[in-house]
Amino acid sequence: MTESGEQPQPPAVTPPPLHPSPPVAPLSGIDLSVPQRQSPLAVLFLVLRFVRSIGIVQIVVGAGFVLSRSPSLVALAIGIMFVASILLVISGLGWWRYTFAVTDGELRVEQGVISKQRLAIPLDRVQSVSIEQKLLHRIVDLVQVSADSAGTALSEFTIDAVKRPVAEALQVAAADRRAHAATTNEPEHIVHEGRGQPVEAGADRVVLRRTPRELVKIALTQFPLSGLAVLAPLFAFSGQLLDRIPDEGFLDDDVLPAIDIGDSLIWIIPLAVLAIMVFSMILNIIRVFLVHWDLTVTETASGLRKNAGLLSKSSTAASLPRLQLVRVSQTALTRLVGIRSVSLIGIRSTSVEQGAVGGGGTIAVPGCSDDQVGELRRLGLDGARGVPVLDRAVSPLEVFRQTRNSAVVALLLAAGLWWSPIGMWSLGFLLLVPWRWLVVRRQTRLRRWGVSVDAIANQTEFFTQVKDEALLRKLNSVTIRQSRFERKRGLATLSIHLAGAGITIGMIPIDEARAVRDGALFVAETDRRAFM
Repeated sequence: MTESGEQPQPPAVTPPPLHPSPPVAPLSGIDLSVPQRQSPLAVLFLVLRFVRSIGIVQIVVGAGFVLSRSPSLVALAIGIMFVASILLVISGLGWWRYTFAVTDGELRVEQGVISKQRLAIPLDRVQSVSIEQKLLHRIVDLVQVSADSAGTALSEFTIDAVKRPVAEALQVAAADRRAHAATTNEPEHIVHEGRGQPVEAGADRVVLRRTPRELVKIALTQFPLSGLAVLAPLFAFSGQLLDRIPDEGFLDDDVLPAIDIGDSLIWIIPLAVLAIMVFSMILNIIRVFLVHWDLTVTETASGLRKNAGLLSKSSTAASLPRLQLVRVSQTALTRLVGIRSVSLIGIRSTSVEQGAVGGGGTIAVPGCSDDQVGELRRLGLDGARGVPVLDRAVSPLEVFRQTRNSAVVALLLAAGLWWSPIGMWSLGFLLLVPWRWLVVRRQTRLRRWGVSVDAIANQTEFFTQVKDEALLRKLNSVTIRQSRFERKRGLATLSIHLAGAGITIGMIPIDEARAVRDGALFVAETDRRAFM
């Protein structure tokens, strides 16, 4: 204390910058620090987006209603031109007021027609920058860009139509920023045992590439009727299409001989089912070729990149540190030919199911061999020092618990419907109890899980085998729950919560669950590597 009685003031200390922003190097002469604007043709895509938001069926129905009430074709044409002019003006203003730039380590977007909005996203928070080139984009030589921010359920913003060099420059800038932040946060003593040889800047390594033969194998091993999904848009107009088919004289004796339906059902039904199956497989092969043509997964200095598509080309990039969970699935059909599907699920996916089909920085790759599964797993579990051995099972009491609940529901339904018109047929609900018992018994008997030094794995199986693996250091929280049934028997349910994914294992001993919880929290608290 000084003579005047005042406390001495400590010297001012200037904190060091957390993550100095690396300079954004121009790519192909493109300087992203200068505000960029979309191609003028983006006005067309903005109009199409508005039309899709309304719905094609609703537009057709509305047009039919207006046509039936319109006094003349001239008035209808004037009305259509008036509406189209309004859409073009609004879309043109939206295009003019939409700019984006990369400044001071942030992606800054300005948009808005009536009120101006400014959006600033730190580049190290951008989960992924995806590039997609649909058929119309290919015609005009443009691409669509979607940027996803970590922790959000929807894209932060979408650029409808820009030149590919601009989109690739934005993708590279975001990837370089993420890689720089991860390197800054990573302790020097950490050794990546799960990753292969480091990839130098500018040198990309192709992890896998799908051939047309492999695509055919993928299509043939999917659900036999999955190809019919291509015809789904036609179902909305099925009534109108059937009305166009003439029904008079189609089966006259003069045209076709009389057919004895009763004698022909034995061979007509199997042939019809076979024809539908073959038709569906052909459609599915076409669908797989359109979606996965030239599917290539490349490892870059900043993460993984997946490119695929025939008519519409898409490019999805994901940072390795931000991948949360590795899912490997194998159906009964894919098991016959020895292939599996791998999904490296990213942060943004709001559910594991959503992530498994792609989106949010998720890399979904079908038709992988054992070597490719191992390579993708090593990349997804970047830094894992141990492989979880699936040597632990859940309690067989799980069969009794689930069957008991199903039996109570079936008994209530049978008793409640006994006095209904179906009468004694309500007892058929009781047949669901043994079926439920067989299903749960098989699922419980095949359920396996395991934990290693820094990773946890869970595998379920019925008709499809699904294995999930995650690094313990990436967890957000761990919970242990006990229902009344579990508490009486010393069991519990363990849940590992990640960013956008998770692993839940039920009906395991409470002591085992607590040991895994304590070990997982220790790994998460002592490992300082960034993953968000």
